[in-house]
Amino acid sequence: MKNVWQKMEDVSPKLKQNLPVWLGIVGIALIFLSTVIPSKEPVQEMPSSLPQQAAQMEKQLEQLVAEIEGAGKVKVMLTLDTESEQVYAKDQTSEQSQSQQGSNSRQESNHVILGSGSAQQPLIETTYMPQVRGVAVVCEGADNIAVVSRITDAVSVVLDLPANRICVTKMK
Repeated sequence: MKNVWQKMEDVSPKLKQNLPVWLGIVGIALIFLSTVIPSKEPVQEMPSSLPQQAAQMEKQLEQLVAEIEGAGKVKVMLTLDTESEQVYAKDQTSEQSQSQQGSNSRQESNHVILGSGSAQQPLIETTYMPQVRGVAVVCEGADNIAVVSRITDAVSVVLDLPANRICVTKMK
């Protein structure tokens, strides 16, 4: 650390004076670059149609159940009651005024829009997952009651579904 301070003493006074300005410019440039360069993380979106959503959830559930000890080969089918739903953020303003005739109030609500030009998108406040009606799991290890119990418990927890809506049976 002393070495750095000794080197700073050798630097001209004019450069020392401008150092905070240059650091600020570099900081602003880095912030600008971070917004311009797209992130490398893939955005995982829910499919738009009910059959596509069911297929994606079935695939994820099959992968999970296949990892359970004793399950063996697995096939999963599920039925959905509703599609996923997105709730958009709203900006609400209200005005109240009083006059001799009484008080008036006015409320206005607009969706919050992000972006500019053709890249405008509404701000999503919440996304509700599809509601699952029931699940059928067919696997090789279903002749063991302990395996059936573990599969039923796992599916119940993952989908927040009661056990009476989950059927686990032996594969032929």
